[in-house]
Amino acid sequence: MDKLLTMRAFRRVVETSSFTRAAQALATTAGSVSKLVAQLEQGLGTPLLLRSTRKMHLTEAGRVYYAYCVRILDELDEADGAVQQLMESPRGTVRVSVPTSFGMLWLGQRIPAFLRSHPDISLDVVANDHYVDMVDEGFDLALRIGRGLPDSGMVARPLGEIPHVVVGSPAYFEAMGTPATPADLAHHHCLVYTLSRNPGSWRFGQGADAAQVPVRGNYRCNNSAMLRAALAEGIGLAQTPRVMVDDLLASRQLRSCLDAYAPVPHRIYALLPQQGMVAPKVRAFIDFVGEQCSRMSLSQEAAAPGAA
Repeated sequence: MDKLLTMRAFRRVVETSSFTRAAQALATTAGSVSKLVAQLEQGLGTPLLLRSTRKMHLTEAGRVYYAYCVRILDELDEADGAVQQLMESPRGTVRVSVPTSFGMLWLGQRIPAFLRSHPDISLDVVANDHYVDMVDEGFDLALRIGRGLPDSGMVARPLGEIPHVVVGSPAYFEAMGTPATPADLAHHHCLVYTLSRNPGSWRFGQGADAAQVPVRGNYRCNNSAMLRAALAEGIGLAQTPRVMVDDLLASRQLRSCLDAYAPVPHRIYALLPQQGMVAPKVRAFIDFVGEQCSRMSLSQEAAAPGAA
């Protein structure tokens, strides 16, 4: 039997003192209501109602059970209402995993605008550079950057593209010269990001012209923000997502080189733990990041060499 259905029928009979009126409230027949109450009594092994031709009374067990029915069904209705409210508008907590440097240098600057525009949403942001178990660790989504993603069973939604650039400080170029081709990197100090798929080589070109060029240097690190600091100090060159150095390029603390050999851009992905409906709070955050990525692309196009 459907326990909740029998409980609702029993409660309605008690509150209306009538099988007929209970049936009307439940949009069914009096016979169906009577059968539901009988099923409930049979399952409990005790009568809940004493019936006569004119009246009905609750037994002692009926009074106890009715009180629990009211509490359980009211709490269930409240739970349904709370979830419906969450699904009707963006509200609640969004737990999101983001790459550390990307979060520090790009996303963190934009989060205040999101929170101002969505006052009913709270963010729980965890910055790390490793793939997380989204289900076990309770994440609503993760933001990841790459040219492709491993088959993890997650649902991936691309949000935008991030070009990669080779950059160095004016002081470095003055001291060491500017590489004219990727092959010239053999004579340069290259700062290596060790969490990339191929930390010992940099990718250049696209399509049939794509190539992996070996690089080496005296500084390897698993954090882009730390490499950025070394770049600004003239320690070497680095191939890095443009978002990590946009401000340093704009202020001329860094310059790019080998732009004609730019590789296929990386993408920003929103990873979701499963297919299906996406809560409004999560959708709102994904849409916000996607919008910010679009603005970033437009600003980078405007700043590109030769742009009008």
